Amino acid sequence: MNSVQGKKRVLFLSIAPPENNHGVRVVMYRHLVERESFNLLVATNTDYAAESHSYLRLQLPYVPQRIQHSRLGPPLRKWIGDYTNLVWSRSGNRELEKAVEAFRPDVVLALADNSLSELASQVARRFNLPLAGLFLDWVPIMDGYYGHKWTCEPLSRRFRQFYQRCDLAFCTSDGMQEVLGPHPNCHVIYPMPGKHRISTTTYPPANGKFRLVYVGSVENFYGRMICSLLELLREHPGMEFIVVGPNADWPQEILDQARANGTYLGFKPPEDAAKVLAGADALLVVMSFEEKYKLFMRTSFTTKFLDYVAFGKPVILWGPEYCTPVRVARKHGGAMVIESPDASAVVAGCQRIAESSILRQQLSDEARQLHATLFNPDRLQNIFVTEMEKLASGSLAEKRAAA
Repeated sequence: MNSVQGKKRVLFLSIAPPENNHGVRVVMYRHLVERESFNLLVATNTDYAAESHSYLRLQLPYVPQRIQHSRLGPPLRKWIGDYTNLVWSRSGNRELEKAVEAFRPDVVLALADNSLSELASQVARRFNLPLAGLFLDWVPIMDGYYGHKWTCEPLSRRFRQFYQRCDLAFCTSDGMQEVLGPHPNCHVIYPMPGKHRISTTTYPPANGKFRLVYVGSVENFYGRMICSLLELLREHPGMEFIVVGPNADWPQEILDQARANGTYLGFKPPEDAAKVLAGADALLVVMSFEEKYKLFMRTSFTTKFLDYVAFGKPVILWGPEYCTPVRVARKHGGAMVIESPDASAVVAGCQRIAESSILRQQLSDEARQLHATLFNPDRLQNIFVTEMEKLASGSLAEKRAAA
């Protein structure tokens, strides 16, 4: 039997295993773990504390692994990255093959990346299994996920080739689907929102000021945008900005002050972050205007937009016109769109919301409507599960065997 208690067996390869914390990990947790739709085996090359299912830790061979964890690791990081992406990922993996033989999956599912998705493609071909891909970020150009810069172009080509090899593809946005191009079995599924329990109590307690809240990444380009807004809002005593997110890489002076005055709260698990969101007058979504990240913004879709609308609060979406969240908001409503990179435009948007009860109500109603329709978690999960089960039906393997 390839299934237990009626559930299909899914082998999931991912550099971001499903965990209920942040980013891609939480999206995968919501799809694969929270709703328990499949029997799951996770194969990952990073630290992972699985509780409800089995997992396999994929490791580099002995010598590069020892180098990676030695004092030589940091100076050789780029070379290790190149080896992982260009050599190790194409060398096959006996431990993974043994796991496939024991687990007998119905489907191989992989997060499209620079390494593990290549292994997923190999093992699917070797065992004549259907292959599904999740295209959530354009990983080949993401800092920290490639070695030397010259590898980004060949890795992007391989990213596109993986898309074409997939029997089923899930794109995180219309923009991702447009950039990757036509595919016979591709579906857009926006990042899965959580099962939010909206608290009646808030943290920190309300103080009468107009409160803008941001929950999400506070590093790199996101961090630069958040810092510019923090600095500007110092000049507006009737407003406050509360930021939740791990590993802020801001200038030390700004970081120290934000911690001291309660503006930056650091990382909070979803249930605690919900208390902060519940106390907001408006919720902020940011997408970078920097030219360097244009492809990333065109193809990605921020999870926080879907999480925010569940709270029925006005949403301010600060990003360029070419990013998919802005395109969705322009078409379906659900957010006040700020298409200027100048932080003062965000402040002006906050002032408009603070001064107009009609605008507040309109934006709140639009957020609730978006949550009930396009961003409805049951609708998104139904697409994901239905298409995965169709793929796992066995017809694909039979067709391949006949060919």
